[in-house]
Amino acid sequence: MIKIILGSFVLASSIFAVDLQSSGVEVTYKNSNDEDKTITIKREKPEECKDVKFDPKTVYGGKGQAAENINANCKRSFVTYFGKISPIKYSDKVETYGEVEVLDFIEKAKTNKNMMLVDSRTENWFYHETIPTAVNVPYIYLKQSQYPDEFEEYLGILGVKKVDGKYDFSNAKEILMFCNGAWCGQSPESMKALTAIGYPEEKLKWYRGGMQSWLSFGLTTVKP
Repeated sequence: MIKIILGSFVLASSIFAVDLQSSGVEVTYKNSNDEDKTITIKREKPEECKDVKFDPKTVYGGKGQAAENINANCKRSFVTYFGKISPIKYSDKVETYGEVEVLDFIEKAKTNKNMMLVDSRTENWFYHETIPTAVNVPYIYLKQSQYPDEFEEYLGILGVKKVDGKYDFSNAKEILMFCNGAWCGQSPESMKALTAIGYPEEKLKWYRGGMQSWLSFGLTTVKP
């Protein structure tokens, strides 16, 4: 962290986090076979795409817009018509993260076991593709009245214990939650369920852009 003092103001710039865009973040994760895998999270551009012209036809997907002669690896189509667009902030106490902050969080979580990246989507989405090191805590299982056993199990994963019938949040993890995009309500539903039982909001972070934004920047994903 570099601080520049100017008059009575202190300006802070986390250049380390910015550098992660080019250097990448090397992490280890477990796949569905419980095998340890090492991967570097970085922005990726396939060789066949390096000479593709930056043009609306390569940026926008959809019928009648994507050029037929452009390699499929060099363009992406995104869902834009599902869900309700979320506001930029979930609450005054929950920080909203962008991609640079997510990379910084992942880097710090490598040595801080009290930090956890959480994919709030259902298992079918998670196992199709997710951000490396993400732990799947499906929002549906945080519906306490419907899934009481699973609810308690996942609270344990998040570091919450039940003592004398009350939840103890003293060891609750700092969690960064995401789902499919700004139109996806799964991570907000998870945060709503957690705060309802007293989970400290200051320990919650939200990657609002989710998988849609992550993929749009060409950042590394894995299939657990």
